[in-house]
Amino acid sequence: MITVRLGTEPWTAGKLPDRRFPPVWDGMITVTPDEIRDLMITRLPDYHIHTTLCKHAEGDMEAYVEHALATGLWEIGFADHMPVMPEPQFCMGWEDVPLYLDRVCDLRDRYRDRITIRLGCEMDIVPGRESEIRDIIAGARFDYVIGSVHYLDGWPFDQEKYREVFETNDLAGIYNRFFDCIAAAARTGLYDIAGHVDNIKRMGYRLPADEMNGFYEQTASVLREMDLAVELNTAGLDSAALETYPSLEFLRVLRRYEIPVTLGSDSHRPEQVGRYFSRAVELLLEAGYDRVAFFRNRERILRPLSPSTGGKESA
Repeated sequence: MITVRLGTEPWTAGKLPDRRFPPVWDGMITVTPDEIRDLMITRLPDYHIHTTLCKHAEGDMEAYVEHALATGLWEIGFADHMPVMPEPQFCMGWEDVPLYLDRVCDLRDRYRDRITIRLGCEMDIVPGRESEIRDIIAGARFDYVIGSVHYLDGWPFDQEKYREVFETNDLAGIYNRFFDCIAAAARTGLYDIAGHVDNIKRMGYRLPADEMNGFYEQTASVLREMDLAVELNTAGLDSAALETYPSLEFLRVLRRYEIPVTLGSDSHRPEQVGRYFSRAVELLLEAGYDRVAFFRNRERILRPLSPSTGGKESA
């Protein structure tokens, strides 16, 4: 049993509070380690949720919100693919952007007494399309922008039908190109959160661990220089990589560089919202994190991961 600080509102052990915001931890209660873990999960935002507008997700947006509520999450954010991907069949069209913005804002207002919903987007940082990206960002009041890399010189490395490229090319060279793209994307200054920063491993092709550290250090240094947060993306656990993006080893390097971390399930179906967040809690604690990044109007706020760490927030 563990004694932690809790809020003034009644809380029954084993039942998660249904609130928009984490309570102020100004009381004391004794709970089990499992209940502490459950409380930590509710304190994690899920900022990477897609919609059918991207043409490869399923389910009504309301279903994603309802699953988040059933899971006990206090805050989520939609972050669908903007129309700057090299393959338009995997992102919304330009005509869909206003519809997306309206739908998210409508959900935010309708559910405001039950859960906090943020307006985000996932932006492929494609060389030569920076002006289009700036136009999209200027035309919306996003709470956050996720910057992602899904292509290397037009090659969609995370698609099964193109996996043979890994087998016919130098793997070390592929990894070097990928992390150079991650660094270049960060230096554009266009986004707030680096999305799935090592998803090059998605198909299961990996370099030896001792060859990866240089890439981890390089990426962490650039993210620190650009004052960006990183996403702990749990979708990797359902891929051939069988681990989160980033891995625990990478996460430890990011923690050493004091890179803020936030959470995303990369949901393309309602039941995926908050997936593997219990594992995410374990990884964050193992890596040494005690705070998680939340966003509003593109402002980053760090909140305690554990109720026992107190209730102070910081930018």
